Amino acid sequence: MVQDSGALKKVLVIGGGGREHAICWKMARSERVDTVHVLPGSPGIAALPKVQLVSGVSVKDFSAIVAWCKLNAIDLVAVGPEDPLADGLADALQSAGIKCFGPGRRGAQIEADKNWSKDFMHRHGIPTARYASFTDATEAKDFIRSAPYEALVVKASGLAAGKGVIVAETTDEACAAVDDILGEKRFGAAGEVVVVEEKLSGEEVSVLAFVDSRTVRVMLPAQDHKRLMDQDRGPNTGGMGAYCPCPIIKPAQLELVVREVLQRAVDGLRAEGIKYNGVLYAGMMLTPSGPKTLEFNCRFGDPETQVILPLLESDLYEVMEATCEDRLHEINLKFRAGLSAVGVVMASKGYPETSTKGCVIKGLDAVAARPEHLVFHSGVARNERGEFVTNGGRVLIAVVLHSDLKQAAAHATSACTTAISFDGSQHRLDIAHKAFKHQSLSYKASGVDIDAGDALVQRIKPLARGTNRAGVIGGLGGFGGLFRLNDATYINRQGKSVRYNDPVLVQGTDGVGTKLKLAETLNCWDTIGIDLVAMCANDVLCAGAEPLAFLDYIACGRLEVPTAALIVKGIAEGCRETNCALLGGETAEMPSMYEKGKYDLAGYCVGVVEHDQILPHVDRIQEGDLVIGLPSSGVHSNGFSLVNRILERTGTKLTDPAPFSEDGRSTFGEELLTPTSLYVTPLLPLLRQGDTVKALAHITGGGLVENVPRVLPDGLGVEVDFTDVNIPPIFGWLAAAGNVTEREMLRTFNCGIGMVVIVSQNDRTWKEKLSKHGAALLGRVTRRARGTDQVVVKNFTQAITKVAANYKPEKKSPTAISYKDSGVDIGAGDELVQRIKPFAKSTNRPGVMGGLGGFGGLFRLRDTGMNFEDPILVLGTDGVGTKLKLAQDSGLHGTVGIDLVAMCVNDIICNGADPLAFLDYYACGQLDVPVAAKVVEGIAEGCRQGNSALLGGETAEMPGMYAKGVYDLAGFSLGIAERSKMLPRMDCICPGDVILGLPSSGVHSNGFSLVHKILEFTGHTYSDVAPFSATGKSFAEELLVPTRIYVRELQTLLAEGLVKALAHITGGGFTENIPRVLPAGVAAFLDLTDLHIPPIFGWMAQAGNVTADEMLRTFNCGIGMVLVVATEHKHTVLQRLRSAGGTALGTVVKKSDPLGQRVIVQGFEDTLRLSQLTCSLPKKRIAVLISGSGSNLQALIDATRSSIFGIRGEIVLVISNKAGVFGLERAAKAGIPSKVILHKDYNTRELFDAAVSKVLEKERIELVCLAGFMRILSEGFVKHWKGSLINIHPALLPRHKGIHAQRQALEAGDVESGCTVHFVDEGVDTGAIILQERVPILRGDTEEALTERIHQAEHVAYPKALRLVANGVATLGEDGTLQWMS
Repeated sequence: MVQDSGALKKVLVIGGGGREHAICWKMARSERVDTVHVLPGSPGIAALPKVQLVSGVSVKDFSAIVAWCKLNAIDLVAVGPEDPLADGLADALQSAGIKCFGPGRRGAQIEADKNWSKDFMHRHGIPTARYASFTDATEAKDFIRSAPYEALVVKASGLAAGKGVIVAETTDEACAAVDDILGEKRFGAAGEVVVVEEKLSGEEVSVLAFVDSRTVRVMLPAQDHKRLMDQDRGPNTGGMGAYCPCPIIKPAQLELVVREVLQRAVDGLRAEGIKYNGVLYAGMMLTPSGPKTLEFNCRFGDPETQVILPLLESDLYEVMEATCEDRLHEINLKFRAGLSAVGVVMASKGYPETSTKGCVIKGLDAVAARPEHLVFHSGVARNERGEFVTNGGRVLIAVVLHSDLKQAAAHATSACTTAISFDGSQHRLDIAHKAFKHQSLSYKASGVDIDAGDALVQRIKPLARGTNRAGVIGGLGGFGGLFRLNDATYINRQGKSVRYNDPVLVQGTDGVGTKLKLAETLNCWDTIGIDLVAMCANDVLCAGAEPLAFLDYIACGRLEVPTAALIVKGIAEGCRETNCALLGGETAEMPSMYEKGKYDLAGYCVGVVEHDQILPHVDRIQEGDLVIGLPSSGVHSNGFSLVNRILERTGTKLTDPAPFSEDGRSTFGEELLTPTSLYVTPLLPLLRQGDTVKALAHITGGGLVENVPRVLPDGLGVEVDFTDVNIPPIFGWLAAAGNVTEREMLRTFNCGIGMVVIVSQNDRTWKEKLSKHGAALLGRVTRRARGTDQVVVKNFTQAITKVAANYKPEKKSPTAISYKDSGVDIGAGDELVQRIKPFAKSTNRPGVMGGLGGFGGLFRLRDTGMNFEDPILVLGTDGVGTKLKLAQDSGLHGTVGIDLVAMCVNDIICNGADPLAFLDYYACGQLDVPVAAKVVEGIAEGCRQGNSALLGGETAEMPGMYAKGVYDLAGFSLGIAERSKMLPRMDCICPGDVILGLPSSGVHSNGFSLVHKILEFTGHTYSDVAPFSATGKSFAEELLVPTRIYVRELQTLLAEGLVKALAHITGGGFTENIPRVLPAGVAAFLDLTDLHIPPIFGWMAQAGNVTADEMLRTFNCGIGMVLVVATEHKHTVLQRLRSAGGTALGTVVKKSDPLGQRVIVQGFEDTLRLSQLTCSLPKKRIAVLISGSGSNLQALIDATRSSIFGIRGEIVLVISNKAGVFGLERAAKAGIPSKVILHKDYNTRELFDAAVSKVLEKERIELVCLAGFMRILSEGFVKHWKGSLINIHPALLPRHKGIHAQRQALEAGDVESGCTVHFVDEGVDTGAIILQERVPILRGDTEEALTERIHQAEHVAYPKALRLVANGVATLGEDGTLQWMS
């Protein structure tokens, strides 16, 4: 293009708002512009370089403007607002030969006259909504009621400052808008004609373009936010924010808008002889049938301009000049690539109805100084002190540019929330969030691949089957591993195969420690699983028990199926060697806690022993008994933090040749990864066929000196002589290279002895049975004096020195390295054990034997009082997932232990089993004793709730594997069931069975990787107040609500045989958990239309734009446990579960297609949408009127303070007409203000009601609940509070009105009664019914018994009804009928 090479240009901008501030800011950056004059401008605009305000000229005096332009040699005038254009300013300027960017009066009709504009669109084939125009209100309303489409958009035809469009929800609302515009003349002359349009559905997008007589040059699309409040609630405004570019409109759609809307408009204007040079703004609706034009504007949009122009790279003056000169075809617009702009408007108090002026604005300079931050002033002035103050409705807009739209939105919102402030400010928190819908989040995108987990299960099923032994029932995939105890037999001392007569179940858990780091470094995973089994099974063996079954827990950052399969292959190998069945496990993919390639493992072994064969036989151990040692295979799986530190200190690589290897070729890594020895095979026959063995001690962490004392009585010790012990060379090298002291070697490593056996001094059986396994005499049991060591080791120094002498490492630690130096503090572990012993003891139940500190947890079945004929052991394991990250980052550790227990025992009970015992695994980088104790305290609380004994656990301190402050948890639960009462009863489940649900307490402990992603996506921190919280709690507090434990609520139903199946709704949601309990040939049909989805799920779906299918597959969505019951038991079970929140969900149906869905869901999308719409509504102010005890008041208080229940309202006042009643005490205890207004102090009902009403109005009450308020309300009071007054009546209205409803129901012979929540009208119990709760009338019922059951039902019904009303779901129509949110 050819540019004018003359002098720099002078420009006049008309206007003084945020839009004009942005135009001036951009124009002043033009190298071709000398001065930008502004009329009238603002103090903020005046602060820009090159900018001067024009004084002494009125914006409305066009002749004066023309004269001023000639006098000051203005080259171009850019008009910002629509009013001067509609009034002909461009015509006046062009007539005087002055270039004007903006159309003349005829062109401005496209915005100024909506009736003309719609007709213009119709004439030129521009896609738009169907419409009709009216000057008569009656005709307009008749059309609205009779139109063949939803004629719900009512527009004032003229200019109304962006507020003349009403988008109605109902015909009544649309008719009211017509009356407002035509009848009340709300918009003056602008409303002499109304346009009634078809209501379109879809997203709105603003498409602005520079246009001249032939050419369209489109700008980046933007999206405005018209409503005052978040989620597009509240009144219309001039615009509360915008963002650009808008990803909602796809390139093909934008091309269509340019071609069929903007270009057709330009061609149409030219064809009608209308000169148009400026901006043409098309407000578009992206409908399912394609983009349609809502309106045209004849100027830059506000606030769209403020986010579009900062992204424009082209010279604005050159573009405007070319537009004015009809050579726009020479211009190619350029925008800054890879950036998004988000602008958040701050409005003054009272906007949009009024505005507040004179409030000092703080923080402007701080924001403006930030990179890529801009602040444009819309309604800002200076006071006498020179401070910026508010001077209008919309005050300013904070704009942020960023490569990430989400970050731009977060920073812009933050600028308005934390930096800029003035009294009464208002701004939205969700600008640009609509765009996030097009960046839908999923569980897989958050780093968790459910499909990979499924693939792993398929790969390891054959491995698990390969470990099967007599007693195993089923396979992987259920809610726990099953083992039939009667199938476990052993060869007794008489050589007979017998069952266990008095079985004691022995449980052990352990991990592999930092030996995992070696496997990770070398990517060698095939033996680490053997270590895991050995560490657990060897411990169980120490109690004299035969290992029966095993579970594993595998935690990782990203599940690599081949790696995990190799780990399980090793576990299966270890299980086969010990004849221990691998019944299942848990694979936890936790991307925010573990890096890719990082793993941790925990194992759990259950064994059985006859009560009279339990080891150690402490009472039989005596002085002189022999101490026998079985050799280790090497370091085993303890002390690797010290091993790793020695390798690091000496610069030794795992791939270096190991000088101590027997073949001379093995590397350090290969030697150190030698798996832990398993001692079950050599020792178990010895235990079962005689009483030779008095004690076994597995030599693990703590070595000989700390493990042998665990099996000795206080008055005895052992004396061990290492003279003839064959210490493996690896220990000599470690001692030499690490300069490790003899004491440290003995208390850290096994030093060649993996298992200690204590036998009678005269016994020789051990030689016969164990010599071939390398057993050797170590020493004897001795007397010891109080305060002396229980283990005395002789000649160890000589023995280790002799072995170490063979190695002269090139690099040797100059100072002695200890286990504590490597990051493991045994003393801290001991302290923790002492702190948690009382917690464990508090969970004891009949059957528990001993306490913490042994080699396993013991539980005697006979002591439970449950006489099992065919007992089935049920084993379950789980973790808490990345919910732990939330606890750790927020420092709230007290409830994750409850989660751990819940995730396990809820699985156990799905088998119809009674949870008996629990073990935990706690892994960390550095043991923080107070934190760990807090976690275990929570575990104990969960055990008490689940009636499960905390028998022990493992605390693994693993420096280098976990960062400071990070820990992981795994839980292991053991339950028991009579085989005949086990669930699911697959053979009994049939079409027609009913599916019920019990509510969850929140997210529980699944899907947290997606939760973290959503919080990150929205820019929230854990400490931010959660918008869905009922009590203003933070995200951390709300999300850490512990998983609900269902054991106690279900045990009675299970005992009575009322349940056919239970499904714990965990990861996989409904769609993957319910099929686990259904037989082939049937499916679950769920009608979730009436399901209450807690606000937390609605918020997450909305904030993360998570699809309904993804929500169902990832979260419990409000239901934590599903029951399948026979149809005839439905009402009984629901009645029993009423207080627990039981609800009907659907039925079992026959599958018509063998390959079809196992779970068919109906109504979920609409229900989820309702949760999204109501999850963060402003809370209504509620008052409760009482006369007595206020039991319903308590139910309402509890419900309104429950974020899960989701009432968007708060009880702020309790009024009683009687003094001293218990309901007032309830209010006081809850911290709710109360007031006593005695009815006897007033001569009439009307005077009393007026006094009550005055108090309610003073407290700005929006909803009134009558809860046992024993007064007949006056007609005036009821009319005044119509639609905001609800009551509960103890009958199923319209039957049995009045105060003796229960008596009437019994006298009438009704089979059911109940309660009704209704709006109050002038009649007695005649108002519109909101909700009813039914209560069956039982044979022989008394009035008192029925009344009590109805009271219980009221406590359920009233909060539900209040939720419907407070959340705007149920409202009272003008005609007195109930209206439901569409």
